[in-house]
Amino acid sequence: MLYAVIDAAQEQMRICLAGHFVPVIAPPGLPAEPIRAATGLMIGIGDDTPRPVTTMTIPPEALLCFYTDGLIERPGEMIDDGLARLCRVITAQHPEAACAAVMAALIGSEPARDDVALLMLRRRVEDDNDDA
Repeated sequence: MLYAVIDAAQEQMRICLAGHFVPVIAPPGLPAEPIRAATGLMIGIGDDTPRPVTTMTIPPEALLCFYTDGLIERPGEMIDDGLARLCRVITAQHPEAACAAVMAALIGSEPARDDVALLMLRRRVEDDNDDA
């Protein structure tokens, strides 16, 4: 499970990972990378154990990618290879274009071997001249 609360006014995200893969962030002009977040036990294990919460700043125009394991896991392959492949594809672009690029590169036209869920969010910065 992954639980995240994004506070747009504070430009921050609080995230709690309970056995889930970390999201990937792609700041403008920089390579995408997994966020640095503490991970906790899976739900159902150690129910009385508090799970760590990580607070991070979301840079302007950065793209956040949340995904399920079916996107990056491949039989006979290290999970780090799948995560690296995902990071190579993601750039700080429109979320719909990013989803299309990720699905094309990691799934292609073949049926997925596992369920895949993908959520992209971009922190937009409103331009004062948008009305012009």
